[in-house]
Amino acid sequence: MGCDRARRANDDRGVVLVVVAATIGALLIVAAVVIDLGGARGARAEDQNSADAIALAGAAKLDPTGGNNQSACNAAWAYMVTNSGVAVSPGPSCVTFAGTCVATTARQVSVTSGDFVVTFINPVPDNSTLFADQPAQSADGTACLRFGVQITQSWHNFIEHGDTSLHVSAVAMFKHAPGNVDAPLVVLDPHACEALTVTGNAHVTTNSSDGSLGYVAVDSDGSGCTTGSKVIVDTTGNAQITAGGISMWALTTGNTARAYDPADVGVDRGFYPAPIASSAPVGRSALDWRYDCSAATACPDAGPSYIDQLVAADGSGTPAGFTRWTSTYSCSLSSDLAVPKGNWYIDCPSGLSTSSNLIFRGGDIVAAGPFNIGGNGSLNVNCDVPTPSNGCPANPASPSTLFIRSGGLTKSGNVDLTLRETFVYLASGALSLTGTGTLDWTAPDDSTYAFDDLLIWNESSSDITMTGTVDTTLDGIFFAPNAALSLTGDTGSAGLGTQMFVKTAALTGNSSLTVTPRSDRMIQLGGAGAALIR
Repeated sequence: MGCDRARRANDDRGVVLVVVAATIGALLIVAAVVIDLGGARGARAEDQNSADAIALAGAAKLDPTGGNNQSACNAAWAYMVTNSGVAVSPGPSCVTFAGTCVATTARQVSVTSGDFVVTFINPVPDNSTLFADQPAQSADGTACLRFGVQITQSWHNFIEHGDTSLHVSAVAMFKHAPGNVDAPLVVLDPHACEALTVTGNAHVTTNSSDGSLGYVAVDSDGSGCTTGSKVIVDTTGNAQITAGGISMWALTTGNTARAYDPADVGVDRGFYPAPIASSAPVGRSALDWRYDCSAATACPDAGPSYIDQLVAADGSGTPAGFTRWTSTYSCSLSSDLAVPKGNWYIDCPSGLSTSSNLIFRGGDIVAAGPFNIGGNGSLNVNCDVPTPSNGCPANPASPSTLFIRSGGLTKSGNVDLTLRETFVYLASGALSLTGTGTLDWTAPDDSTYAFDDLLIWNESSSDITMTGTVDTTLDGIFFAPNAALSLTGDTGSAGLGTQMFVKTAALTGNSSLTVTPRSDRMIQLGGAGAALIR
């Protein structure tokens, strides 16, 4: 009998082991399901947020007349590239959206990036599957004024075998608002705090060339702000910036508390009117696609990459068709010089410096080092006169390009700087245009010229310092997307005729600092908006 009890005990222990093993296995299965479902749920939520934002960006660029909606596709793609970091080449063929919109015929294009397939749709008819959960309503606008986005992700389970296919969609509609707007100042940093600061004792005003107030756009979402910090700051309480509208992405992303201090808003306070939410960040794509359309910039069309071509031609060695400077002249000039018309390669590694009057009478310039102009001298580019006293012609025979490979362009003291229809490319280095002398700089004004309307292209992160005076003329697009701009001075009623794209901006008005670009010499921003409906 004792042996029987022992055998039964051994049998019970075996059963317990089986039960425990089965329980552990069941718990592992449950844990695997919970982990995989939780991960998939989080991924789906991120995909939905992306679809919503992309749809808003596309809808804001729809043609309200029902015409060509290729620009809406381009805007959605630009937003996706800028904010999701996708690296797809080439981009979607947005020509699908060209031509008159037919409300009953959905047009779509898809692009694949890794585990994601993203599809853009316009129009979105009432019978679209995007309205499967909730039928289209009259308040949802017309089919041609709707932009849809579908995202399909192949979700890799952490524990279970196989993948899960996640599907999300969004539909946004175009909202009528004022037409295309002039934006003299665009601040591009995506996350910075104090991206736009205003100091000093007087007014900073952004105007349009027709006399109406111009917009200011601020792309920062405010994620770089700690508690109590703001994207737009009036640091003194005395200065003020006035605009037709101050458009902020932080107000769209939900970081309202980080956007600005309501106490700074008012006609006698830091800025006016109160900032408004933007439908999407402005970004740099519009400039890239106009002047450097390539796979690297995710350009959806097959346009020329003018910047890449310029760097390839002039970025190293002695450029073809250029005369070496040191074969005729010194790198340090001590007397006035009028350089004959032609293309010049200034092979001065430490830079070209002078305190005298230097005139380039026409042609292009490539410089190995910086330009440093100080004292009481002057620098005149694309100025076909024998001496500065003759004055530079307002309309030179053809535009010029000044390519500085290393270092920057510095104007100080009582130096006068005149660049007529001259595009400046800074490969690296800072731009410092200060002092009491005049600054008269105009961009190329020739629609057949690669860099028409462009004052400067500068990818450097070096600071830019500029002093505006009543004798300052700037006319064209100023593109320095990685640089911090410090702009100060008193420009009087004439103002600076430039549109500035910079990373951050600090504006100081000593009396009246005004920015007033010409509408035909800038990139206009859409004044339309969008609303999410599904």
